[in-house]
Amino acid sequence: MSVRKACLAVALAVIVSGCGEVTIAKYADRNDALAREAIGESKWLPAWLPEGAVAIRETHDVDTNESWLVFRLNGDKLTLPSKCELADKPAMTEKRVMSRFPQFAQDAWSRASEHTGEFYRCPESSVARWVMHDEELGLVYSWVKF
Repeated sequence: MSVRKACLAVALAVIVSGCGEVTIAKYADRNDALAREAIGESKWLPAWLPEGAVAIRETHDVDTNESWLVFRLNGDKLTLPSKCELADKPAMTEKRVMSRFPQFAQDAWSRASEHTGEFYRCPESSVARWVMHDEELGLVYSWVKF
């Protein structure tokens, strides 16, 4: 292979690898997330994340500015801040966009898309985070587009 072709191949690989940047983070519980400074204003995890949140998984796409959060409650009932209000089912992200996300987020999207129960809208800065409690699976799903 010529030097020119090798340089072209490397440049193409660098360009392609920068596309579709999806990040995944996992935390054992809320304390783990706090210790890693992942909760709060300008962070990917909301300040209202319940004390009993465990098996926390978060993923976000820096290209679409969309974030999905999935966690279990350690025996606690889901309690949201008073500013969170019951809301109509939100418009869901297109399925083709969800293919960029890891399986746990795709599963959350699928369950939320089919959910006929309650959805909550929790304001955060200039956006709102949607929250749904899947009592059948014991999971809480949350998503936001910044």
